[in-house]
Amino acid sequence: MNSRGPMQPYLSNSLAIRQEIQRFESVHPSIYAIYDLIDAIPDPLIQQQIREHVVCIE
Repeated sequence: MNSRGPMQPYLSNSLAIRQEIQRFESVHPSIYAIYDLIDAIPDPLIQQQIREHVVCIE
């Protein structure tokens, strides 16, 4: 039997989710700044290609 008990997987997942939220919140302002810069690019095709790459990075 697992000595950590049945709640351990839930606690681990909860911690992982909280850590991911904190990570996202720390990069959140930079992501918005990137999208502001993308909007300044005159070529819509290049804008879209860069947006797709940013989504992959997120």
